[in-house]
Amino acid sequence: MASISRPSDPAGAVTTTFNFDCCLSDEARQRAEPGTMVSASGAPDDIVADLLVGQPANEALPLASMVEAARNALPENYPALLYGRRKGSLELVDVVREKLRVFEGLEVDRDQIIITNGSGQAIDMVLRTFVNRDQIIALDQASFGALFVRRVCDHGVHVPWDIHGPLPDALDELFAKQQPAIFYTIPTFQNPMGSTISRERRLEVLEICHRHGVPVFEDDAYYELHYDGERPPSIYELDGGTGLVTRAGTFSKILGAGIRLGWILTSPALADRILPLKTDGGTSPFASALAAEFMREHMEEQIARLQNLYRERRDIMLDALEQHVGDLATWARPNGGFFFWMTLRRPELLDDVLQRCERAGVLVRSGSVFRVDSDGLGAIRLAFSHAPHDQIRTGVRILGEAIRASEAANP
Repeated sequence: MASISRPSDPAGAVTTTFNFDCCLSDEARQRAEPGTMVSASGAPDDIVADLLVGQPANEALPLASMVEAARNALPENYPALLYGRRKGSLELVDVVREKLRVFEGLEVDRDQIIITNGSGQAIDMVLRTFVNRDQIIALDQASFGALFVRRVCDHGVHVPWDIHGPLPDALDELFAKQQPAIFYTIPTFQNPMGSTISRERRLEVLEICHRHGVPVFEDDAYYELHYDGERPPSIYELDGGTGLVTRAGTFSKILGAGIRLGWILTSPALADRILPLKTDGGTSPFASALAAEFMREHMEEQIARLQNLYRERRDIMLDALEQHVGDLATWARPNGGFFFWMTLRRPELLDDVLQRCERAGVLVRSGSVFRVDSDGLGAIRLAFSHAPHDQIRTGVRILGEAIRASEAANP
Protein backbone atom coordinates (compact mmCIF):
# COMPACT_ATOMS: atom_id res chain seq x y z
CA MET A 1 0.00 0.00 0.00
CA ALA A 2 1.26 3.48 -0.82
CA SER A 3 1.71 5.86 2.10
CA ILE A 4 2.28 9.55 2.59
CA SER A 5 4.60 10.74 5.34
CA ARG A 6 3.40 13.84 7.13
CA PRO A 7 5.34 15.91 9.63
CA SER A 8 4.06 15.71 13.16
CA ASP A 9 1.65 18.48 14.03
CA PRO A 10 2.22 20.08 17.43
CA ALA A 11 -1.47 20.90 17.54
CA GLY A 12 -2.28 17.18 17.55
CA ALA A 13 -3.44 16.68 13.91
CA VAL A 14 -4.00 13.08 12.71
CA THR A 15 -0.88 11.64 11.00
CA THR A 16 -2.14 8.17 9.97
CA THR A 17 -1.66 6.66 6.50
CA PHE A 18 -4.64 7.13 4.17
CA ASN A 19 -6.24 3.83 3.16
CA PHE A 20 -7.12 4.28 -0.52
CA ASP A 21 -8.13 0.65 -1.14
CA CYS A 22 -11.68 1.23 0.00
CA CYS A 23 -12.03 4.10 -2.48
CA LEU A 24 -10.92 2.28 -5.65
CA SER A 25 -13.32 1.96 -8.57
CA ASP A 26 -14.45 -1.45 -9.79
CA GLU A 27 -12.27 -0.99 -12.86
CA ALA A 28 -9.14 -0.29 -10.82
CA ARG A 29 -9.77 -3.36 -8.68
CA GLN A 30 -10.40 -5.64 -11.65
CA ARG A 31 -7.37 -4.45 -13.59
CA ALA A 32 -5.11 -5.08 -10.60
CA GLU A 33 -6.05 -8.76 -10.42
CA PRO A 34 -3.22 -11.23 -11.19
CA GLY A 35 -3.06 -12.30 -14.81
CA THR A 36 -5.03 -9.41 -16.26
CA MET A 37 -2.07 -7.39 -17.50
CA VAL A 38 0.78 -8.19 -19.88
CA SER A 39 3.67 -6.16 -18.53
CA ALA A 40 6.29 -4.92 -20.95
CA SER A 41 8.67 -3.91 -18.18
CA GLY A 42 12.19 -5.28 -18.11
CA ALA A 43 12.75 -8.79 -16.82
CA PRO A 44 14.54 -9.32 -13.49
CA ASP A 45 18.32 -9.49 -13.68
CA ASP A 46 18.49 -13.01 -12.26
CA ILE A 47 16.35 -14.79 -14.85
CA VAL A 48 17.81 -17.45 -17.13
CA ALA A 49 15.57 -16.88 -20.16
CA ASP A 50 12.91 -14.26 -20.88
CA LEU A 51 10.39 -15.73 -23.33
CA LEU A 52 7.56 -13.71 -21.81
CA VAL A 53 6.95 -10.37 -23.52
CA GLY A 54 6.68 -9.84 -27.26
CA GLN A 55 8.83 -6.80 -27.70
CA PRO A 56 11.56 -6.07 -30.27
CA ALA A 57 15.08 -7.41 -29.96
CA ASN A 58 17.72 -4.92 -28.83
CA GLU A 59 19.51 -5.49 -32.14
CA ALA A 60 16.35 -4.47 -34.00
CA LEU A 61 16.25 -0.99 -32.51
CA PRO A 62 17.64 1.54 -35.03
CA LEU A 63 19.27 3.85 -32.50
CA ALA A 64 21.90 5.42 -34.78
CA SER A 65 19.37 6.05 -37.53
CA MET A 66 16.95 7.59 -35.04
CA VAL A 67 19.68 9.99 -33.88
CA GLU A 68 20.17 10.93 -37.53
CA ALA A 69 16.41 11.35 -37.95
CA ALA A 70 16.31 13.67 -34.92
CA ARG A 71 19.09 15.83 -36.37
CA ASN A 72 17.15 16.15 -39.62
CA ALA A 73 13.64 16.51 -38.21
CA LEU A 74 14.02 18.79 -35.19
CA PRO A 75 16.04 21.93 -36.05
CA GLU A 76 13.60 24.85 -36.33
CA ASN A 77 10.70 22.41 -35.92
CA TYR A 78 8.98 24.22 -33.05
CA PRO A 79 5.62 22.48 -33.59
CA ALA A 80 7.29 19.20 -32.58
CA LEU A 81 7.25 20.43 -28.97
CA LEU A 82 3.73 21.88 -29.04
CA TYR A 83 0.27 20.29 -28.90
CA GLY A 84 -0.44 18.26 -32.00
CA ARG A 85 -3.20 17.80 -34.55
CA ARG A 86 -5.94 15.66 -33.01
CA LYS A 87 -5.94 13.12 -35.86
CA GLY A 88 -2.16 13.04 -35.79
CA SER A 89 0.78 14.49 -37.65
CA LEU A 90 0.03 14.81 -41.36
CA GLU A 91 3.57 13.76 -42.23
CA LEU A 92 3.11 10.54 -40.26
CA VAL A 93 -0.33 10.02 -41.80
CA ASP A 94 1.39 10.19 -45.18
CA VAL A 95 3.99 7.65 -44.02
CA VAL A 96 1.19 5.20 -43.12
CA ARG A 97 -0.38 5.80 -46.54
CA GLU A 98 2.96 5.13 -48.24
CA LYS A 99 3.57 1.97 -46.21
CA LEU A 100 0.15 0.62 -47.18
CA ARG A 101 0.83 1.48 -50.83
CA VAL A 102 4.32 -0.09 -50.94
CA PHE A 103 3.61 -3.31 -49.01
CA GLU A 104 -0.04 -3.92 -49.87
CA GLY A 105 -0.90 -1.88 -52.95
CA LEU A 106 -3.59 0.01 -50.99
CA GLU A 107 -4.44 3.60 -51.84
CA VAL A 108 -6.08 5.44 -48.94
CA ASP A 109 -6.83 9.11 -48.21
CA ARG A 110 -5.60 11.23 -45.33
CA ASP A 111 -9.04 11.53 -43.77
CA GLN A 112 -9.21 7.73 -43.33
CA ILE A 113 -6.31 7.62 -40.85
CA ILE A 114 -6.03 8.54 -37.17
CA ILE A 115 -2.60 8.45 -35.51
CA THR A 116 -2.75 7.10 -31.95
CA ASN A 117 -0.59 6.72 -28.85
CA GLY A 118 0.38 3.16 -29.71
CA SER A 119 -1.94 0.46 -30.95
CA GLY A 120 -3.34 0.12 -27.42
CA GLN A 121 -5.08 3.47 -27.71
CA ALA A 122 -6.34 2.49 -31.17
CA ILE A 123 -7.85 -0.74 -29.82
CA ASP A 124 -9.46 1.04 -26.88
CA MET A 125 -10.95 3.80 -29.06
CA VAL A 126 -12.42 1.44 -31.63
CA LEU A 127 -13.96 -0.89 -29.08
CA ARG A 128 -15.45 2.00 -27.09
CA THR A 129 -16.90 3.40 -30.31
CA PHE A 130 -18.98 0.26 -30.88
CA VAL A 131 -19.47 -1.44 -27.53
CA ASN A 132 -21.62 -0.62 -24.50
CA ARG A 133 -20.80 -2.11 -21.12
CA ASP A 134 -23.62 -4.69 -21.31
CA GLN A 135 -22.85 -5.84 -24.87
CA ILE A 136 -20.73 -8.71 -26.16
CA ILE A 137 -17.41 -8.65 -28.00
CA ALA A 138 -16.56 -11.69 -30.13
CA LEU A 139 -12.87 -12.45 -30.38
CA ASP A 140 -10.41 -15.16 -31.43
CA GLN A 141 -9.99 -18.46 -29.56
CA ALA A 142 -7.15 -16.86 -27.60
CA SER A 143 -6.44 -13.18 -28.05
CA PHE A 144 -4.35 -10.27 -26.83
CA GLY A 145 -7.64 -8.42 -27.15
CA ALA A 146 -8.95 -10.17 -24.02
CA LEU A 147 -7.17 -7.53 -21.95
CA PHE A 148 -9.08 -4.75 -23.69
CA VAL A 149 -12.42 -6.55 -23.58
CA ARG A 150 -12.19 -6.59 -19.78
CA ARG A 151 -11.81 -2.81 -19.79
CA VAL A 152 -14.66 -2.07 -22.16
CA CYS A 153 -17.46 -4.52 -21.37
CA ASP A 154 -18.50 -7.39 -19.14
CA HIS A 155 -18.95 -10.01 -21.85
CA GLY A 156 -16.44 -11.51 -24.26
CA VAL A 157 -16.99 -14.71 -26.25
CA HIS A 158 -14.10 -16.61 -27.86
CA VAL A 159 -14.59 -18.19 -31.28
CA PRO A 160 -12.80 -21.55 -31.77
CA TRP A 161 -10.21 -21.84 -34.57
CA ASP A 162 -8.86 -24.58 -36.78
CA ILE A 163 -5.68 -24.30 -38.85
CA HIS A 164 -7.42 -21.92 -41.29
CA GLY A 165 -8.88 -19.49 -38.73
CA PRO A 166 -12.22 -18.98 -36.94
CA LEU A 167 -14.69 -21.82 -37.51
CA PRO A 168 -17.42 -20.41 -39.77
CA ASP A 169 -20.23 -22.47 -38.22
CA ALA A 170 -19.24 -21.38 -34.71
CA LEU A 171 -19.04 -17.75 -35.79
CA ASP A 172 -22.40 -17.94 -37.56
CA GLU A 173 -24.07 -19.58 -34.56
CA LEU A 174 -22.63 -17.05 -32.12
CA PHE A 175 -23.81 -14.12 -34.22
CA ALA A 176 -27.29 -15.62 -34.65
CA LYS A 177 -27.76 -16.31 -30.95
CA GLN A 178 -25.98 -13.41 -29.23
CA GLN A 179 -25.42 -10.64 -31.83
CA PRO A 180 -22.10 -9.27 -30.56
CA ALA A 181 -21.37 -5.58 -30.94
CA ILE A 182 -18.15 -6.26 -32.87
CA PHE A 183 -15.82 -9.08 -33.94
CA TYR A 184 -12.25 -8.31 -32.86
CA THR A 185 -9.69 -10.45 -34.69
CA ILE A 186 -5.91 -10.54 -35.12
CA PRO A 187 -5.87 -12.35 -38.46
CA THR A 188 -2.19 -12.21 -39.42
CA PHE A 189 0.53 -13.84 -37.26
CA GLN A 190 -1.95 -13.85 -34.42
CA ASN A 191 -1.06 -12.91 -30.84
CA PRO A 192 -0.73 -15.28 -29.01
CA MET A 193 -1.41 -18.20 -31.38
CA GLY A 194 1.00 -17.23 -34.18
CA SER A 195 -1.55 -18.44 -36.77
CA THR A 196 -2.80 -16.66 -39.88
CA ILE A 197 -6.35 -16.76 -41.21
CA SER A 198 -6.34 -18.07 -44.78
CA ARG A 199 -7.68 -15.98 -47.65
CA GLU A 200 -10.65 -18.30 -48.13
CA ARG A 201 -11.55 -18.18 -44.44
CA ARG A 202 -11.25 -14.36 -44.41
CA LEU A 203 -13.84 -14.22 -47.17
CA GLU A 204 -16.12 -16.57 -45.22
CA VAL A 205 -15.75 -14.39 -42.11
CA LEU A 206 -16.64 -11.30 -44.14
CA GLU A 207 -19.75 -12.96 -45.57
CA ILE A 208 -20.96 -13.97 -42.10
CA CYS A 209 -20.26 -10.54 -40.62
CA HIS A 210 -22.05 -8.76 -43.48
CA ARG A 211 -25.03 -11.09 -43.22
CA HIS A 212 -25.42 -10.50 -39.48
CA GLY A 213 -24.46 -6.82 -39.56
CA VAL A 214 -21.52 -7.28 -37.16
CA PRO A 215 -18.60 -4.87 -37.73
CA VAL A 216 -15.04 -6.24 -37.84
CA PHE A 217 -12.05 -4.81 -36.01
CA GLU A 218 -8.82 -6.05 -37.62
CA ASP A 219 -5.76 -5.68 -35.36
CA ASP A 220 -2.75 -6.00 -37.68
CA ALA A 221 0.23 -5.25 -35.43
CA TYR A 222 2.49 -7.85 -37.05
CA TYR A 223 1.58 -7.60 -40.74
CA GLU A 224 5.04 -6.49 -41.95
CA LEU A 225 6.89 -9.19 -39.97
CA HIS A 226 6.40 -11.88 -42.62
CA TYR A 227 9.12 -14.54 -42.86
CA ASP A 228 7.81 -17.13 -45.31
CA GLY A 229 4.67 -18.91 -46.45
CA GLU A 230 1.29 -17.34 -47.03
CA ARG A 231 0.34 -13.80 -46.04
CA PRO A 232 -3.14 -13.13 -47.43
CA PRO A 233 -4.50 -9.66 -48.12
CA SER A 234 -5.87 -7.87 -45.08
CA ILE A 235 -9.54 -8.33 -44.25
CA TYR A 236 -9.87 -4.57 -44.80
CA GLU A 237 -8.61 -4.93 -48.38
CA LEU A 238 -10.76 -7.98 -49.12
CA ASP A 239 -13.84 -6.11 -47.92
CA GLY A 240 -13.34 -3.58 -50.68
CA GLY A 241 -14.07 -0.45 -48.67
CA THR A 242 -17.67 -1.10 -47.62
CA GLY A 243 -17.00 0.35 -44.17
CA LEU A 244 -17.58 -2.94 -42.31
CA VAL A 245 -13.89 -3.32 -41.37
CA THR A 246 -11.80 -0.99 -39.23
CA ARG A 247 -8.10 -1.77 -39.13
CA ALA A 248 -5.33 -0.84 -36.69
CA GLY A 249 -1.54 -1.04 -36.89
CA THR A 250 1.55 0.11 -35.04
CA PHE A 251 5.10 1.36 -35.39
CA SER A 252 6.11 -0.48 -32.20
CA LYS A 253 7.27 -3.58 -34.05
CA ILE A 254 9.17 -1.61 -36.72
CA LEU A 255 10.83 1.14 -34.67
CA GLY A 256 10.46 -0.07 -31.09
CA ALA A 257 7.70 -0.24 -28.51
CA GLY A 258 8.94 2.95 -26.83
CA ILE A 259 7.98 5.10 -29.83
CA ARG A 260 4.29 4.72 -28.77
CA LEU A 261 2.75 5.34 -32.18
CA GLY A 262 -0.09 3.45 -33.84
CA TRP A 263 -2.82 4.13 -36.38
CA ILE A 264 -6.44 3.45 -37.28
CA LEU A 265 -7.64 2.99 -40.86
CA THR A 266 -11.35 3.30 -41.51
CA SER A 267 -13.90 5.23 -43.55
CA PRO A 268 -13.81 9.04 -43.25
CA ALA A 269 -17.31 9.04 -41.73
CA LEU A 270 -16.40 6.48 -39.04
CA ALA A 271 -13.09 8.24 -38.33
CA ASP A 272 -15.14 11.31 -37.38
CA ARG A 273 -17.12 9.20 -34.87
CA ILE A 274 -14.02 7.52 -33.39
CA LEU A 275 -12.00 10.74 -33.00
CA PRO A 276 -14.03 12.28 -30.12
CA LEU A 277 -12.98 9.30 -27.97
CA LYS A 278 -9.32 10.33 -28.33
CA THR A 279 -8.68 12.05 -25.02
CA ASP A 280 -5.26 13.66 -25.40
CA GLY A 281 -3.65 16.81 -26.70
CA GLY A 282 -2.73 15.17 -29.97
CA THR A 283 -0.42 12.16 -30.37
CA SER A 284 3.14 13.27 -29.67
CA PRO A 285 4.33 15.56 -32.49
CA PHE A 286 7.89 14.98 -31.26
CA ALA A 287 7.76 11.18 -31.65
CA SER A 288 5.79 11.56 -34.88
CA ALA A 289 8.42 13.85 -36.42
CA LEU A 290 11.21 11.35 -35.66
CA ALA A 291 9.21 8.37 -36.87
CA ALA A 292 8.17 10.09 -40.09
CA GLU A 293 11.75 11.13 -40.89
CA PHE A 294 13.09 7.64 -40.17
CA MET A 295 10.41 5.85 -42.16
CA ARG A 296 10.83 8.09 -45.20
CA GLU A 297 14.53 7.23 -45.34
CA HIS A 298 14.71 3.65 -44.02
CA MET A 299 11.29 1.96 -44.11
CA GLU A 300 11.89 -0.85 -46.60
CA GLU A 301 15.47 -1.46 -45.44
CA GLN A 302 14.42 -1.66 -41.78
CA ILE A 303 11.52 -4.04 -42.40
CA ALA A 304 13.74 -6.35 -44.48
CA ARG A 305 16.32 -6.34 -41.67
CA LEU A 306 13.66 -7.23 -39.11
CA GLN A 307 12.34 -10.06 -41.23
CA ASN A 308 15.81 -11.63 -41.44
CA LEU A 309 16.53 -11.14 -37.73
CA TYR A 310 13.26 -12.61 -36.46
CA ARG A 311 13.17 -15.43 -39.02
CA GLU A 312 16.45 -16.69 -37.56
CA ARG A 313 15.10 -16.51 -33.99
CA ARG A 314 11.91 -18.26 -35.04
CA ASP A 315 13.96 -21.09 -36.54
CA ILE A 316 16.15 -21.39 -33.44
CA MET A 317 13.08 -21.73 -31.22
CA LEU A 318 11.52 -24.25 -33.61
CA ASP A 319 14.67 -26.41 -33.51
CA ALA A 320 14.79 -26.18 -29.72
CA LEU A 321 11.14 -27.21 -29.37
CA GLU A 322 11.65 -30.22 -31.61
CA GLN A 323 14.79 -31.24 -29.69
CA HIS A 324 13.70 -30.60 -26.08
CA VAL A 325 9.88 -30.76 -26.02
CA GLY A 326 8.99 -33.17 -28.81
CA ASP A 327 5.74 -35.05 -28.28
CA LEU A 328 5.13 -33.51 -24.84
CA ALA A 329 3.22 -30.71 -26.58
CA THR A 330 1.99 -29.50 -29.95
CA TRP A 331 2.67 -26.25 -31.79
CA ALA A 332 2.56 -24.78 -35.28
CA ARG A 333 5.39 -23.04 -37.13
CA PRO A 334 4.44 -19.35 -37.40
CA ASN A 335 5.07 -17.63 -40.75
CA GLY A 336 5.60 -14.29 -39.04
CA GLY A 337 5.14 -12.31 -35.87
CA PHE A 338 6.76 -12.91 -32.48
CA PHE A 339 5.18 -16.04 -30.98
CA PHE A 340 4.83 -19.80 -30.74
CA TRP A 341 1.64 -21.18 -29.12
CA MET A 342 2.38 -24.48 -27.41
CA THR A 343 -0.39 -26.75 -26.10
CA LEU A 344 0.61 -29.34 -23.51
CA ARG A 345 -0.09 -33.02 -24.10
CA ARG A 346 -1.57 -32.95 -20.61
CA PRO A 347 -3.33 -29.58 -20.35
CA GLU A 348 -4.22 -30.09 -16.68
CA LEU A 349 -0.52 -29.68 -15.78
CA LEU A 350 -0.31 -26.09 -17.07
CA ASP A 351 -0.07 -24.36 -13.69
CA ASP A 352 2.48 -26.85 -12.37
CA VAL A 353 4.66 -26.46 -15.48
CA LEU A 354 4.51 -22.67 -15.22
CA GLN A 355 5.57 -22.79 -11.57
CA ARG A 356 8.49 -25.10 -12.35
CA CYS A 357 9.65 -22.76 -15.14
CA GLU A 358 9.46 -19.75 -12.85
CA ARG A 359 11.49 -21.48 -10.13
CA ALA A 360 14.11 -22.35 -12.77
CA GLY A 361 14.32 -18.73 -13.95
CA VAL A 362 12.44 -19.10 -17.24
CA LEU A 363 9.67 -16.61 -17.93
CA VAL A 364 6.82 -17.73 -20.21
CA ARG A 365 3.20 -16.58 -20.56
CA SER A 366 0.18 -18.64 -19.53
CA GLY A 367 -2.60 -18.97 -22.07
CA SER A 368 -5.04 -17.79 -19.40
CA VAL A 369 -3.96 -14.17 -19.96
CA PHE A 370 -5.47 -14.31 -23.44
CA ARG A 371 -8.92 -15.48 -22.41
CA VAL A 372 -11.74 -13.41 -20.98
CA ASP A 373 -12.71 -16.46 -18.90
CA SER A 374 -9.06 -17.06 -17.84
CA ASP A 375 -9.16 -20.61 -19.26
CA GLY A 376 -5.50 -21.40 -19.94
CA LEU A 377 -6.41 -24.01 -22.59
CA GLY A 378 -3.35 -25.97 -21.44
CA ALA A 379 -1.31 -23.56 -23.55
CA ILE A 380 1.82 -21.44 -23.19
CA ARG A 381 2.85 -18.49 -25.36
CA LEU A 382 6.57 -18.37 -26.13
CA ALA A 383 8.03 -15.10 -27.43
CA PHE A 384 11.16 -15.47 -29.56
CA SER A 385 11.50 -11.81 -30.52
CA HIS A 386 13.46 -10.30 -27.63
CA ALA A 387 15.54 -13.11 -26.16
CA PRO A 388 19.09 -13.70 -27.46
CA HIS A 389 19.77 -17.00 -29.21
CA ASP A 390 21.32 -18.67 -26.17
CA GLN A 391 18.37 -17.70 -23.97
CA ILE A 392 15.94 -19.19 -26.49
CA ARG A 393 17.81 -22.51 -26.53
CA THR A 394 18.28 -22.63 -22.75
CA GLY A 395 14.74 -21.51 -21.99
CA VAL A 396 13.14 -24.13 -24.21
CA ARG A 397 15.42 -26.84 -22.80
CA ILE A 398 14.35 -25.95 -19.24
CA LEU A 399 10.73 -25.78 -20.36
CA GLY A 400 10.99 -29.34 -21.71
CA GLU A 401 12.57 -30.49 -18.44
CA ALA A 402 9.73 -28.82 -16.49
CA ILE A 403 7.09 -30.64 -18.54
CA ARG A 404 8.81 -34.00 -18.06
CA ALA A 405 9.18 -33.41 -14.33
CA SER A 406 5.53 -32.40 -14.04
CA GLU A 407 4.32 -35.49 -15.89
CA ALA A 408 6.53 -37.73 -13.73
CA ALA A 409 5.21 -36.14 -10.53
CA ASN A 410 1.61 -36.48 -11.68
CA PRO A 411 1.28 -39.97 -13.24
